[in-house]
Amino acid sequence: RIKRLGESSQEIGDIVSLINDIADQTNILSLNAAIQASMAGDAGRGFAVVADEVQRLAERSSAATKQIEALVKTIQSDTNEAVISMEHTTAEVVRGARLAQDAGIALEEIENVSMSLAELIQNISNAARQQSSSAAHISNTMNVIQEITSQTSSGTNATAKSIGNLAEMASELRSSVAGFTLPDEEMANQEEEENSDVPVVS
Repeated sequence: RIKRLGESSQEIGDIVSLINDIADQTNILSLNAAIQASMAGDAGRGFAVVADEVQRLAERSSAATKQIEALVKTIQSDTNEAVISMEHTTAEVVRGARLAQDAGIALEEIENVSMSLAELIQNISNAARQQSSSAAHISNTMNVIQEITSQTSSGTNATAKSIGNLAEMASELRSSVAGFTLPDEEMANQEEEENSDVPVVS
């Protein structure tokens, strides 16, 4: 849509340039008419008044077209900056979504490893408890390790949840910019629409 606005402003600029050329030509014609009326003397007074009014109108048209031309140039500049910014923003959103997805997968693997480690330590702790009093200190050590592992697993779960929220936000951002199409994508969509309109000959 922003790209279309830029194209429309370009068309307006071309039209303004044409109007400006016409105003210049009209101004020249009015000057020539004023000269001819002056040479005609009293008989050309009425024509001289008309020529003078035409000249004033041409000058006003020229001034107005210059103002419009300046405004169109400003619109074109702002539009180009908006297109560049939108393309950059879209690329960053896609990149952020991919990073969030990769981080979620990595944390899921860490969580699985932590669970396996906790299960292994639990088995070791159970085996240690079955030993005699001489192995009591081993059991205590296993309990401490198990508690640390449990805390690590809880922290991993919380981090995974945060990454999940981040991935969801990135997905929402991707959906919000889905309506903005890059120039190459827009041309591709137009070609697909044109191809779909062509009747198929059996």
